[in-house]
Amino acid sequence: MKKILLLLTLTLLLITPPVSAGPFININSIDAKTDFPRIKLNLSVIDPDSRGITGLDEENVLVYEDGYRVNYVKVKDISSSSDSLYLVFAIDSSKSISKEFLEKIKKNAGEIVDSAGENDRIAVIRFNDRMKLLNNFSSNRMELVNSIKSVDRHGSNTVMLDAIYDSIEILSRIKSSRKGVVVFTDGKDEGSSLSNDDIIKFGKDSGIPVYFITSSACKNSAGLSRIAKLTGGTLVSCGDKSITGIYRIILSRIKNIYEIYYQSIVKRDNGKHVLEVRLKYGELKDRDTAEFTAEKDFFKIDFPDGTYIILSILVILLMAVLFGLLVVFFKRSREKYIKIREEKGFDPGIYTGEVSVEDLQREEPFDDSAPKEIPDVMYSQVWLQHKDDHGAGEKFQMIKSEVTIGSGGENSIQVEDSAVSHKHSRIRRIEGGYYLYDLVSDRGTFLNGRKLLRPKLLHDWDEIRVGNTVFIFRAIK
Repeated sequence: MKKILLLLTLTLLLITPPVSAGPFININSIDAKTDFPRIKLNLSVIDPDSRGITGLDEENVLVYEDGYRVNYVKVKDISSSSDSLYLVFAIDSSKSISKEFLEKIKKNAGEIVDSAGENDRIAVIRFNDRMKLLNNFSSNRMELVNSIKSVDRHGSNTVMLDAIYDSIEILSRIKSSRKGVVVFTDGKDEGSSLSNDDIIKFGKDSGIPVYFITSSACKNSAGLSRIAKLTGGTLVSCGDKSITGIYRIILSRIKNIYEIYYQSIVKRDNGKHVLEVRLKYGELKDRDTAEFTAEKDFFKIDFPDGTYIILSILVILLMAVLFGLLVVFFKRSREKYIKIREEKGFDPGIYTGEVSVEDLQREEPFDDSAPKEIPDVMYSQVWLQHKDDHGAGEKFQMIKSEVTIGSGGENSIQVEDSAVSHKHSRIRRIEGGYYLYDLVSDRGTFLNGRKLLRPKLLHDWDEIRVGNTVFIFRAIK
């Protein structure tokens, strides 16, 4: 019997294809707030050699929410070798680190700087009792190496978590999706005001991964690994891989990025939901999970199915009623306006009526005081139009051969202006032309800004001012 079981086991091992498993897929960030129920997540994928995998599509990435598979998932590769990479090197300079390990740290950091691309930007800080920025973001390798070499051991405590928080804050000001914090440390923390969970939350919310490069004798590797894992970074040991390999891991995780879009199947309930992303790429399989909160929208009311249609119909009907009321209101307002104008002797239809040439050319009584200017055009319609704020746009049709302007009620155009005389000025039609006269007014009549000293022939768009009131002379040929 044992021989049969052993034979079956060997047979299964021979016919089952080898499957690579490991930390190949990583959820860097989840955005479930901006456009819920549409969710966007940031994902990085590497192969067993820590090289980025390109060309993934919807067949390779499966998304599950609370154990249920989500359909209509869109996968977008946003990797680009030409994009700038922003890193903050946080170097532990406390006395808990030996001189030998600090020299190794500085050597490793310098080698990573030498391996950086031309577009990469690196900032350097050191921390012990407090954090100090040694070099802001720069691509100058010599400047960065000198800043790293200047780090010395001093201080009694190690505020590692505070330094990581400040490093994330520095990177959060950079408008780029390719950034990360690289911490060179022995894992010891003393005197920090923050906890591991504070760092994890801030890193996840900011979408900034934290990478740890530490010694193989690190006593806090479990805590560092948790921070790295939950922020999208990783923990590597100086003794496990070459520095070139470490930097390649960092580059692969930061630069080889996918954006995943899908419609969530959960409701806004302010509850925690588990998001799982599964990778299927040939014989390579892996998965990663993260949590997100479907925050409730307090300004949104969830109606039963079909209610939205009824509400939409009611809104349309209400808008139609309001539109009808507006039409009736404007129609009545127009009728009232026309009635008032007709009572004042104004006929709105005059603008569309025709004037015969015979009427325009009939003889007018000759006035000895009229100017000797001969009209160069004949006008079919003439009117005065208010220009000032009071009554702006109001029109006065000139039908008679003579129109008087003044504050008295017997004038053709009565002006309610204390600066206007009882009979201020007049416009007379003589031999087809229209002439402006001043009737010895107290303050005078002005034509185009000049005081009128004798009668003047009017032309289209001439400006007439009596007192503080301004009219525009308009005429149609």
